[in-house]
This record gives sequence, C-alpha cells and structure tokens, in this order.
Amino acid sequence: MMMGSGQRGGFRALVALLLAFFPAFIQAQNPAASTFYLEETETQFSLNLANDSSGDVFIYFASPAYSWVGVGFGDGMKNSLMFVMYPNQKGDNVTISPRTADGHSEPSFTSKPQISLLNGTRVTDDGMFVLRARCSDCRVWQGGFLDAKNTAHPMLYAFGPGNRLQSNDVNAPLHRHIRYGKFTMNMVAATGEGAVPANTTASNGVQMVGGMTRDHDRANLAHAVMGCLALFVFWPLNVIFAGFFRNIKIHVGVSVFIMVFLVSAYGLGISTSSEYNRSKSFTSPHQILAFLTILPILLTALLPVKPVSHIHALLPRIHTPLTTLTFVFLVLTGGLGLHLYAAPTSIILAYTAISLLVFIFNVLLQTCIKRRGSAYARATLRRRLGEEDEQDLVLAQYYANRKLEDERSRSPSAASSEYHQHARSLSGGAGGAAGGSSPPGRGGMFGGGSMPGPQYLLNMHPGVPWRPGA
Repeated sequence: MMMGSGQRGGFRALVALLLAFFPAFIQAQNPAASTFYLEETETQFSLNLANDSSGDVFIYFASPAYSWVGVGFGDGMKNSLMFVMYPNQKGDNVTISPRTADGHSEPSFTSKPQISLLNGTRVTDDGMFVLRARCSDCRVWQGGFLDAKNTAHPMLYAFGPGNRLQSNDVNAPLHRHIRYGKFTMNMVAATGEGAVPANTTASNGVQMVGGMTRDHDRANLAHAVMGCLALFVFWPLNVIFAGFFRNIKIHVGVSVFIMVFLVSAYGLGISTSSEYNRSKSFTSPHQILAFLTILPILLTALLPVKPVSHIHALLPRIHTPLTTLTFVFLVLTGGLGLHLYAAPTSIILAYTAISLLVFIFNVLLQTCIKRRGSAYARATLRRRLGEEDEQDLVLAQYYANRKLEDERSRSPSAASSEYHQHARSLSGGAGGAAGGSSPPGRGGMFGGGSMPGPQYLLNMHPGVPWRPGA
C-alpha cells in the first residue's frame, strides 16, 4: 500500500520528535556521572553534581560489607571530607557518616553536610552495602571545598578491618583502616541534571594514583604485646627468682627489665592515643587507671632501695603486697584497653583466663616464699648470726667424705702400719720423756708413759676385772 505525501510528512515529523527526545530520555535514565570502580573489592563510588541552583551532590556508593568503607574529597586525610559507610544496628541497612580529619587520625563526624537516604539504600542478601543518597551543602567544608571545574579532583578511599561494626551512631568509633589508596575524579564529567548515578562496573572520568596500600597498626600491637609479656611472662619469672635464688642481683635485673617493658608500653600507648577520637582526650577508664597505676609501680621499685627501706622497719614488709596490688591494677588496665579497642570477645576471654592463672600462680608462690623465707633472706640471716653458709657446709661435708673414702681405699697392711707407727710415736715420745724404755707388755698403747692406759680405764668400769699380762 502506497503512503501519501501527507502521511509521509507526518511519519518524518514523528521520527524527528523521537530522535529529539531520545537523548534526553537516555540522560534521564543514565545521568552525568564520574565513577570510581575498584575491581579487587567490587567497590563503586559514582558522583553526580547537579547543575542547577541547589548545588546538590548525588551519590551511588556500593561495597562489600567490611566493618566500614569510606571515600573522601582530598589529597590526604587532613582537611578532607569523607563519606564513611557501615551497617546499622540491625544490620539490614547502612549508616552514612560525613567526617573530616585534622591529620592522619580517625576522622570526626561533621554535621554541616545534610545527607538524605533515597530508595534503594540497603544491605543486600549477599552482604553488599548499597547507598543511594542526596547530599546538600557538601561542596564546601572547613578546610576544603569541591571544585566542580576540576577534571582531576584528588580523591581517597579506605577500608576498615574485618571486625564487625553495627551502629546507628554517626559518631561510632572506627578501627584503623587496613587498606587505602588514591585516585582523581573528573568533576566536569560528573556535572549535569541532578540524579543518582546508575549501578555499573565501568570506571568513568577516574584515574588511579598508585595501587592499593596495605596498612598495619604496629604501634598498638606492640603496645599490647609488650604489656602482656611484662605481666604474663617476666612477672611470674621474677617471683621465682626473688624467692628461690640467693643472688638478689638476678631479681633486680629482671625487675629492671620489666620496668623497661612497661615504660615502652606506656610510651606506645600515649603516642597512639592521638590517632583515635575515643582516646584523644585521655579520659577513658583505660587511660585513667593506667596513670593511677604509675604510683604503685614507682613505690614497688623504690621500696627495696636501702635509703628508702631504712626509713621505717615496716616499709620492706609491704613490698610483696604492693607488687600484688600493682599486678592487679595492670591486669585491669589491660582489660579496659581491650574494651577500648573493641577487641573480639574471644581475645577478651583468653586474656581473662591467662590473667587468672598467672595471678593464682603468683599468690601461691608468694605464700610459699613467705612461709619458708626467701633464699636471699635466709642467707643474709646466717651471715648476720656468724653461721657458716649452707653452701659452705655442703662443701665441707663433701671434702670430709672424700677424705674418709680415700683412707678406706688404702690396703689393710698400710693402714695397720700407719696406725701402729702412730701409736708407737705417741708411747715412745712419752717413754723418752721418762728416760727409759717400757717393759714388754706395758709399752705401746697398753700403758706406759705419763697417761693412764686402758688397764686403768677398764678398772674404772665395774664388772670388767683386769689381770696383769692379760
């Protein structure tokens, strides 16, 4: 069937109309956006800048459910504006927290940007965070601004550790990131009619700056490890050295070693406190008790010093109870530190069990030492009384036994000859002094000389008669 000229003209007009509205339709479905997509983690952050007078910024943010994940505007953490996302209390939706940082430390919540969650914001069944939001008044913030004319705006991203974080609080404490990196984003390409960008796996208007960097919280780890070694390894060893070793220098040396570990742990804890909002002001129970424990630590170290111990006779006696009190304070301080760090429950239970075992071990040892006295105290008391040292007595007995064994190992003839020679020397010496030799039967050991012989001694014992020549 042939189409008339009028029909052909109407058809051309319809096609032209559709072609005119098709780009607008496509743009409405896929608004202007710059997209950052990280294939390693399947993380997408897309940005749309509304070109109207509202100045709104539309965000599509999706990522696997780490404890938290964040993307920010800036070349570094200082003076940057970051959007940090983590699951809510129920775990079925997300909490979005705009934050700023004044350095390389945990960012703090800022209330200036107003974020409205839109339909589609959720935690998916396969554990993905999905955020669809409109941000008002977020192009300028304290210390920085979003440059809509910049084709390579500096950006950064970071991922929290695997620890579970579920909170509705926009001020929720964050663990230090385990991975982070940088990229640039084309803000000109992101500018257009305001709408939430679409889900995609293709980057657009983004240039990566280096690779993803793995981070380590070594200072906090060293702080915990050094404190645990001092309490659970060197402390009970020092109790053993103090009670069962006479050389007091070993106890003193290990005590100094423990002090070095504790001072290092204190220094590391103070240096890392500025990295977290919950510890910047030094008002947490962990920090307060740690500072209070410094006093018994110093007293424990100073009481054994002679000028201090001689002030009063009771001072040396409180050294042992004070060490027990110091140990308890330090263990409680460590437990509060685990709570402050939001450590996993398994770590807290293991710490509690080890603390109880070491405490019981120390108490039993100290009770035993108190009853029998320390080896050093016993040795000191013997020296004051002028008695021989226990070790000297053992050595003397050892040499006496050796001499006796040597005498017994000789031949009987040699021993008998030596014995009679010794006897004749005794009797001969006495007879020589009298001026003559002794008669037979009256010399040697059977009398003679100036000393009474065994005959006289036998007569002194009733019931044992003596006969001459017997």
